[in-house]
Amino acid sequence: MATGAFFNSLGYKFYVKAGTTASTNPTASTGMTEVLSLTDASIQGSTQTQDVLDYGSTLGFTASIVQQQSYTIPMSMNLNLNDAGYIVLKNAALNAASGTTVEWYRESPEMSTTGSPEYHSGVAWVTDFSESIAAGNVAQVTFTLTGYGSYTWSAETNA
Repeated sequence: MATGAFFNSLGYKFYVKAGTTASTNPTASTGMTEVLSLTDASIQGSTQTQDVLDYGSTLGFTASIVQQQSYTIPMSMNLNLNDAGYIVLKNAALNAASGTTVEWYRESPEMSTTGSPEYHSGVAWVTDFSESIAAGNVAQVTFTLTGYGSYTWSAETNA
């Protein structure tokens, strides 16, 4: 199986670029590096709410107010020391304390023959970076992209 064949066989593509906390969410993969050896890159969102009493009516009622939204992307990949995307991610993990983030862009498979595919993008810290090199197994790297701000979603468009 070719490097990254599993993730790519599903039609997904994941791109990264070194960033900072001043970076903005990318709108295209232009100038970014594709991560070729991925086996997982799922987005997990979280919303924290608090119930408050609304005094705007005579009876008052409880309403949920969103206080915080966040996301993480737990990722895993087969270790390929020559994968340029791996190198961007490893450098971002090692330099996170100095403000290094990654700009990321995940393109979903296109479901039509015309139009443009769905994409998600954002800016994130690389956290929980871990390498697993065990005899008899495929060497793997796992890490988490921890969102810095909110991510962008663009729906697939059909011409």
